[in-house]
Amino acid sequence: MLFHPSEFTRSSWKLLLKKILPGCKAIETSSVEEVRHAVESVQVDALMMEFHPRDVEHGIDTLKAVISITGGKRVMLICGPPAPVTTRTAMQAGASVFLGCNESVEELKRALSAALECVPYMSSELASALARSVGPINAPQEEEESSQYALSVREEEVLELLVSGMRPSQVASRLGLSMKTISSHKRNALGKLGVSNILEAVRIWV
Repeated sequence: MLFHPSEFTRSSWKLLLKKILPGCKAIETSSVEEVRHAVESVQVDALMMEFHPRDVEHGIDTLKAVISITGGKRVMLICGPPAPVTTRTAMQAGASVFLGCNESVEELKRALSAALECVPYMSSELASALARSVGPINAPQEEEESSQYALSVREEEVLELLVSGMRPSQVASRLGLSMKTISSHKRNALGKLGVSNILEAVRIWV
């Protein structure tokens, strides 16, 4: 389902969906009520929506309403600029599959697969933008908040690279460590943050 798509989104997504999922049927909705009716009438495997927090038709209230109807794990968001602010806002609303405005076809395939499987996903473009938006921890309040998680320097290093969009194998190569060691640092960091995956870690740590 395409929710209130722009002309660009409408044409590009329909073409991509035909290539990625030849047998799928794409439907359009232009209001929350139409989304509700569609969900009650047919099986909706995923909903694609552009997200611009300050836009009435694509804003936070609309996103929350759509998520309450469809479930956040099935909502794919194309996050408009500024990407870090938009993505954090969408996270707080409960969405879990995120794309930037200029993604590759392969990235779109991975995001769509995640939405269909109801698993969290963030594109490397957005993950990198979030990582770059994090400044050094200097303020006393930030130091206090950071210290409660008590991540080691290496755990922070591994987590930052994973959040930036790198794969575990790439992190291992970058740091000159084994995959087993990277997995151990990742597991320890996620455990200290009290989360189960990188996307949940971004919500807290970034």
